[in-house]
Amino acid sequence: MSNPEFLSSRAAFARQMVHRCELCEHRCGVDRVAGQRGFCGADTIARVWRYWVDYAEELPLVPSLLVYLSGCDLRCDFCISESQAFDPRQGLPLTSEWLDDVLDWGLTQGARTLQWIGGEPTIHAPAILEVLAGCRRRLPIVWKSDFFGTPETWRLLDGVVDLYVADFKFGNDACAQRIAGVPRYFDVVTRNLADVASRGPLIVRHLLLPGHRECCLQPILAWLRQYLPRVPLSIRTGYLPRWRASRHPELTRPLTPDEGTQALQLAADYGLNVVD
Repeated sequence: MSNPEFLSSRAAFARQMVHRCELCEHRCGVDRVAGQRGFCGADTIARVWRYWVDYAEELPLVPSLLVYLSGCDLRCDFCISESQAFDPRQGLPLTSEWLDDVLDWGLTQGARTLQWIGGEPTIHAPAILEVLAGCRRRLPIVWKSDFFGTPETWRLLDGVVDLYVADFKFGNDACAQRIAGVPRYFDVVTRNLADVASRGPLIVRHLLLPGHRECCLQPILAWLRQYLPRVPLSIRTGYLPRWRASRHPELTRPLTPDEGTQALQLAADYGLNVVD
C-alpha cells in the first residue's frame, strides 16, 4: 500500500496528463481541464454510481470493496452495467472524504481490498490518485480494467496498485471493433498484459461469449499459453444478453451449461492456471 507522499507525487504528475489526455489507446489528446471531451466523455472528476462489498470474486480479492466509476473507453454492446458504464456524468463526485467514509463502512463488512471498477477506472487514474493521496484509510488496491490503457498510464500506476484484474474480452480485432467499437484491440491488450505481468500480481478474466469459441476464446487461450501460462485465469460463464446485445445475433441468448464446461476443459487442456 502506497504512502501519502508517494501518492501525492504521482497525483501531481497525473494532473498534467489530462491537459493532453492519452490515458487510453484512443489517445484523444484533449485538454480535459479546459472542458474538452474525448471518446470516453470524461472530465477531471471521477463519479461513483455504485459501491458494495463483494464476496464472490477470486479468493485473493475477497471480501472486496468495489467502487464503480462511470465512463468507459470501450462500448461493449453486452455491457451488464448498461448506461451507467458509458456516461461519465452519472453518480456522485469521488472525494477523499467520501472514500474515507466508505472505507470505514467497508472495513466493518470485512473488506480486505479496495477494488476500482467501472465503466473503466483507467480513464480516471489522475482523479483516483489525488483522492487516495488525501485519504486517512488504506487498503490494498485492486485495479479491474479492460487493459486498453497506454504504457504511460501503467507506469503511473506502478507502485500504487497491488493487484490487477484484466478483462481480456476479444481474441481478435474484428470482434472488438464490431462489438465494442475499439481498433487495434488485440495488440494493445496483449502488450499491456505482458507489461503489467512483469510488474506485479495479475489475474486475467475472460467472459465467455456465445458463438465466440473459435474467434475469441481459442486465440486468447493460445496467447496465454505462449506468454503467460502461469498467470491465474478466470473464465466467466455467466453471460446474459444485456444492454444492446441484440445488435449481434449470436449474443442474443445465454450460454448453455455445456458451453461453459467445454471452455473450462479447453483451458485446462491448454495447461493454463484456471481459477474459480
